[in-house]
Parts: sequence; C-alpha cells; structure tokens
Amino acid sequence: MAIGKSHCEGITVIKYLSSPSRTSHLSSRAESPEPEPVVEGEQKKSPTHGPEDEKETQRLLVPDIQEIRVSPIVSKKGYLHFLEPHTNGWVKRYVVVRRPYVYIYNTDKDSVERAILNLSSAQVEYSEDQQAMLKTPNTFAVCTEHRGILLQASSDKDMHDWLYAFNPLLAGSIRSKLSRRRTAQMRI
Repeated sequence: MAIGKSHCEGITVIKYLSSPSRTSHLSSRAESPEPEPVVEGEQKKSPTHGPEDEKETQRLLVPDIQEIRVSPIVSKKGYLHFLEPHTNGWVKRYVVVRRPYVYIYNTDKDSVERAILNLSSAQVEYSEDQQAMLKTPNTFAVCTEHRGILLQASSDKDMHDWLYAFNPLLAGSIRSKLSRRRTAQMRI
C-alpha cells in the first residue's frame, strides 16, 4: 500500500499495491488472492520481502481514525434529481442533509442509505454559466475526492435552499451577488 497526494490539495489517496504473484501448485484447499493481514507487533517471514518491508507494511496498516460528530439537526430533506453518469438521464432521489453528511435514499420510505456524501471533504459548486451551457436550470454540483455529481432542484428557490443546506457560505455569497445585480438593474 502506498500513500500519495491527489490532484486536490489536502486530500490523501491510499493506493493498494498488488500482492506478489504466487507460484501455482495443486492443493485441496482454497487460497485467498488477498494478502494476509499483518497484526501490529507480529513479525511475518516472507521470502520476497526483507525486514524493512515488514516494518513498513505494519506501519501503513495502522488506520487514521477521526471522530466526526453528526448533527442531530436535519438541515433539509426532500427530493433532488441526480444526473446518472453512464446514461445521461436524471434520477430522482430522496436526500437528507445532516451536516457534515448528505444521506441519499431511493425514496422517502427507504430505510437504507444508498450513498453518503461527506460535505467536509467535498466542494459544492454553483455557476450560472454551467446552467446555460447545460441548458438545464436549477443545477449545482458536488465534487468529492472520487467524482463529481450534478444535482437539479425543482425550482430556483428550492435550489438556493439546497445550496444553503449543503454550504451556507456559498449560498450567502450567491444571494448577495444576485441582490447587487438586481439593485444595479433597477438603477438603469
């Protein structure tokens, strides 16, 4: 396993290196293709790795654990449309925002989360130019470490409410920009 930085600043990517190829031999028991885990403090002898590699492997298998407290307060819940990546069709999903997470369900009756977005490591983006280019109103994007997700709300007001739930600072800056634009248009 190797650790490196992704193209986004501050995001650590963990890559698993493939295990060394095993020599094939006849055996009556099934063998797992996965390398066996190394327990911390246990030395494992391997003909392909030296003692330095064993210590490195042990250190890399120690997890980095962070406690993230989920707010009991629901910022917003309702339906949003998601652009499906392979079909380019829109799919309606039920979304619950409980900062710092966004829980995505198939319907409001679904008891199992189908996806979870961590807003503390995602970037919410809104652009009027993007909406004009897509010819799709009331859209905004959430970019995670692994992919970008395009979302569509049912109305302009609903979109701003969702933006406020996802990222209050972004929503506030958009509203102030729109307010300044309206004030300037009224003066003309």
